[in-house]
Amino acid sequence: MSEKVGPFIEDYNGNDYTCVTFIPDLKKFKLRKMSDDFIDLLKKRVYDLAGIVSEKVKVFLNNKLVDV
Repeated sequence: MSEKVGPFIEDYNGNDYTCVTFIPDLKKFKLRKMSDDFIDLLKKRVYDLAGIVSEKVKVFLNNKLVDV
């Protein structure tokens, strides 16, 4: 976490929205690939987030709306 890359920002002329993409640094966690348990944990966090944010906020996981 001591090294980071700047944000990738594109011009956009449609409706306002914010897209956050998470790409884990596998080396940092000494992993060669994401285990099923790790993926399940990340999915749980996304569902937790979808359950606590305003109804105005749409949460997507792998381009699918998380409807809670």
